[in-house]
Amino acid sequence: MGTVLLSLPIALPLYFWEYAATAGKSVIWAPVSLFFGFVLCLPTWMRGIHHCRHPWRVLGFQARDRWWLGWVITFTAGIIGIILLYGLQLVLGWGAWQLPGPAMGRFLVEGLLVGFGVWLAEELLFRGWLLFELEQDFTPATALWINALVFAIAHFLRPLSAILATWPQFVGLVLLGTALVWARRIPVADRWRQRHITTLGPAAGLHGGLVFAYYQVDVNDLVMATGKVPDWITGIGGNPLSGLLGLAFLSVIGWVTYAASHPKTNRR
Repeated sequence: MGTVLLSLPIALPLYFWEYAATAGKSVIWAPVSLFFGFVLCLPTWMRGIHHCRHPWRVLGFQARDRWWLGWVITFTAGIIGIILLYGLQLVLGWGAWQLPGPAMGRFLVEGLLVGFGVWLAEELLFRGWLLFELEQDFTPATALWINALVFAIAHFLRPLSAILATWPQFVGLVLLGTALVWARRIPVADRWRQRHITTLGPAAGLHGGLVFAYYQVDVNDLVMATGKVPDWITGIGGNPLSGLLGLAFLSVIGWVTYAASHPKTNRR
């Protein structure tokens, strides 16, 4: 409620202005203002409701060196994963390579900004605050699945006709959500005494890397479907989240993050 009250005087005018200026096609600054209001109110909420002395540490901003190491590793892994996904399509003849246009440099910068904005906003909201709240009332497994479902629903709000046409994408979003929760639970070290210390870095890096790499493929039209296989294999509407290949890819990511978040330890 505090977030809404704090941001409403700014968010509402911005929303109406953007909606009118873009004919409803793009509304960016209004949700951005809501996010900043959320960030401003979050420490007060954590201290007042949960009695956290260090709210940002609880939300995943701790062990700074390990935080950035986890971010860099998973950001790179996300980029490599997208390269492997589309590389496989090229090898199988399901996709055709297109040379990037002259705006490639601008799209690289835009992709970095989009990737940064996504991991900052969504990971703090979903794998930072929301996951913490869920873990206060549910088992880790239940909290994981609720978090993944809420994440998927938040990204799948659209007309019923679009939902029915692209429903595999919802499955992909759930798989992505579970992988990001497991990434959030990767301990900062293998030693069993430090298994309870986790950071937001791995989840933020993985999410940002996937978004950045996919943004380059999408806006530059680097890989175009050849039509040799149905869309439900490569991705309905060109979105790999709604294709069998993309779902298999997300399953592999989920397996890797699960294994990393459940390390075998030597207690001797």
